[in-house]
Amino acid sequence: MSDQRNKVLKQFSQEYKRTDDGFHKKVHGYFYLRYNKLYVYLMKMGLNKMLPKPHKLVMPPGEHNKEAMEAVSMFASHTGRKSMSIETSDYHAKVLRVEDAAKFFKLEQDLNLPDLPKTIIPFEVARKTIIKNPESLCVIDCPCREARGEEGCYPRDVCLVLGEPWVSFALEYGEESNARRITQEEALRIVHLQHEAGNVHSIFWKSSQNDRTYAMCNCCACCCTALQGHNYVHSPMMASSGYKCEVDIKQCISCGACTEHCNFFALEIKDGTLSYQPEKCYGCGVCESICPNGAITMRRDDPLISEPLDLDVLIPKYTPKE
Repeated sequence: MSDQRNKVLKQFSQEYKRTDDGFHKKVHGYFYLRYNKLYVYLMKMGLNKMLPKPHKLVMPPGEHNKEAMEAVSMFASHTGRKSMSIETSDYHAKVLRVEDAAKFFKLEQDLNLPDLPKTIIPFEVARKTIIKNPESLCVIDCPCREARGEEGCYPRDVCLVLGEPWVSFALEYGEESNARRITQEEALRIVHLQHEAGNVHSIFWKSSQNDRTYAMCNCCACCCTALQGHNYVHSPMMASSGYKCEVDIKQCISCGACTEHCNFFALEIKDGTLSYQPEKCYGCGVCESICPNGAITMRRDDPLISEPLDLDVLIPKYTPKE
């Protein structure tokens, strides 16, 4: 093992407590990041049979993936089972409007929000919104799109890893994912381009990443494993952005542009008229941007139910004084 790899592995290990629970999380985190494509492929395999039209999935090639299959399968199955309850889910996300997603790539100091209210992060497990060295960023190929082979959407390099030690680990061990370091400006460009493409921005937490924030997904309902779990098996992996869309029927021309891009299936054309199901809306804001007639605007949801993960508001309010 090279000196650099030793250094990265040591930094990674130092994030975890020296307890049985800390050791379990560390091993899980290692296999999740080291074999990310295989991990997500196995999660998609479990979900695939429950989709209306199952996808043809492609296992990541290579002997190293075959050798790691048993361990990775154990951890992926564990995560899949846990994800069916908001009380136990240890791998989950918060939907962000593009305006709130962009703020993660303008940070000049470490982000330390260890105890946000459940109106923002409703999950019991993995809640610490902490990013060390926020200027340290890398992009990897989306494992959800990769699992679908050539049928998966493009571009592939849309998943963003945030802060240390996760970025250094991904760069050192992420040959399969084409991990490459990027600047904050490049990350912002990816976020805005994916918003224009109609994709959802989601910030992720995972128990195996020491219960912390570690990545931002910019994906679509046809590929994203978390979105498919949410839409088709009602897995509570996604938390609402804190916004809902509001439709001005007088302005709406029922063109269907918003229905084609709604990743939560909250909008559809019925008998020539736009139908909106607010209980399905998670406030990603894609419909507002895509509407050619300005008929859709985003409004704040009930703050007792869901609040935005808006760093401008939350940093001064919830950063520990000490």
